[in-house]
Amino acid sequence: MDYGPLIMMGLMGLAAGWIANVLLGNRADLIGSVVPGVLGAYVGAFIQRHAQLDLMRFGNPLLEQLAVAVIGAVVVILVARSITAPGRHR
Repeated sequence: MDYGPLIMMGLMGLAAGWIANVLLGNRADLIGSVVPGVLGAYVGAFIQRHAQLDLMRFGNPLLEQLAVAVIGAVVVILVARSITAPGRHR
């Protein structure tokens, strides 16, 4: 099994977590950016694969992976917010 794509997806997740936190107005530390970003990379790929969506066509595979990872990281952060603060609406 070739682990190169999985490693690259994880690295894209590092950047994606930071971008997702900026988009959602979070002031997260390094761990608060890395964890949702890496998880979001896998969640975004899962959503894209199972929904059979071609979300972006940037012409650059790295930018496409980053966009998918950011979408997944936003989903992860929003789910985490809903679980940790069920009574609070943001």
